Amino acid sequence: MKLEPAAFGVHTFDGVQLGAIETPKTFTWSRERNEVSRLQLTAPMQDLGAEITPWLHWVSCWHGQSLQWIGPVQETTRDRTGMSVDCRDVSTFMWRTRTQTTRRWSGMDVAPIAADLWAEMLTLHSVRADPIVLPARTDSRYDFEVKSDLKMLHQDMDALSKMGLRWTVAKGRPVLGEQPVAPVAELSEHDLSGGAMIRRSGAKTSNDVRVQGKNSAVTGRTPLVGLHLQSIMSLDDLGGATNIETAAAQYVNRRSAIRDELVIPTSATLSPDAPIELNQLIPGVHLVVSALGLRTVLRLDQVTVTGGAEGTSVAVRLATPDVLTDLEKAGAQVQT
Repeated sequence: MKLEPAAFGVHTFDGVQLGAIETPKTFTWSRERNEVSRLQLTAPMQDLGAEITPWLHWVSCWHGQSLQWIGPVQETTRDRTGMSVDCRDVSTFMWRTRTQTTRRWSGMDVAPIAADLWAEMLTLHSVRADPIVLPARTDSRYDFEVKSDLKMLHQDMDALSKMGLRWTVAKGRPVLGEQPVAPVAELSEHDLSGGAMIRRSGAKTSNDVRVQGKNSAVTGRTPLVGLHLQSIMSLDDLGGATNIETAAAQYVNRRSAIRDELVIPTSATLSPDAPIELNQLIPGVHLVVSALGLRTVLRLDQVTVTGGAEGTSVAVRLATPDVLTDLEKAGAQVQT
């Protein structure tokens, strides 16, 4: 993976330019799965440093001609010689927005529900970034209800996340739902720094899961070589018998398998020759990775781009997908 040089522009939310941050000394920006992402940079002191105002001004990060990150400034510091800027992506507005509507959804995938709530939040803050809703990958459907001004929006998103909502922000746009199962690229251990490991763990395994919701509880069970490993999952915000039954089926499916997992160090960086582009590194996508005689699929949970005097690096955090069998059907075969 070869990156074009980074450039940083400062502007208002509606695009009025303040200027460019010249000759940054260091910078870091990320994309996260179900988390607010961040951009931080330091630079020599320059005229616009005294003008940058949190929330009013945004920073855009470009690599070559491609926008890669954008979000509102949260904090700046400066002295006679230098300045620093700390930003978050648009999901940070969930902590500055009360739920804007009173509404009930029935029998729906969680991603379109989240998109409706996000759209109202972005309209309130005059942010032009229509949510991207990915096609549902399962038949799981839920009933969900919100009331205007009763909660902050991040609390409603937390409740939807417990029902399976996955989201990220890429290039300023929210992406809601599970990414397709088809891997976007194939990597070998030579494409990643650090040493891979194979782990076979039963620390979180249970095949008899009781899900306790708001008004009732359901137990989901699946056979596992004669074992009866029990657990309880509390979902206090989840109501409705159908919702709880669906959640129980999902949890027991995720927790009942014991498998070999390929573990890549959290500090792993991509080599300059890795066969993948920065635009493909969206949290939630899947990658085929081969190492230690195991060829399997991993999910991208985080990408972090860091630049400084020694150059630019791209770090990735990879994890085993929740339901590996679906991914194996997409073409990834486990080999020894």
